[in-house]
Amino acid sequence: MKRLLLIMTLLLLTGSAYAQTGEVEGFQWGVAYKQELNYLGRSASVNATAGYRFNRGNYIGFQTGYTFVARSNEMGSSGQHWGIPLLADFIHYFPMGKKKRNSFFAGVEGGGYINGFTPDNNGKSSSTLFYYACVKNGFDFNIADVTHLQIGVLLSYPGYGVSIGLTF
Repeated sequence: MKRLLLIMTLLLLTGSAYAQTGEVEGFQWGVAYKQELNYLGRSASVNATAGYRFNRGNYIGFQTGYTFVARSNEMGSSGQHWGIPLLADFIHYFPMGKKKRNSFFAGVEGGGYINGFTPDNNGKSSSTLFYYACVKNGFDFNIADVTHLQIGVLLSYPGYGVSIGLTF
């Protein structure tokens, strides 16, 4: 719980440091916290994304990060699991209201995770690569013109989850 509060505080501080006025155009980047349940167990990760926003409606980018809390149920092992995602990221925004400051979003993520397991009691460790595909939906709140808070629901192969993050 302390780790989650620390991450949320850092996300909000980052948002206020980069609050500017003006419309989002061109380069866009963001940070997000994800919590997912899948066949490997439960995982939590911090991810960064960077890409290009073509217009008010479309964004395409690259996402990477680190999965830092997970337990593996794979092949009878219960060791600590970690991963580094390498994902392509696409989001389409659906602006709402007269000012169109806030919007719903729908998107997809796809790519792979480089995974590893810390050594168990027998001294065994392993590393794997698995594919990842995700459909995400949520809401984008405009906080300070170029700073947006995004809250989303993830339906992924191999599981489901939630995410919260900031984009700039």
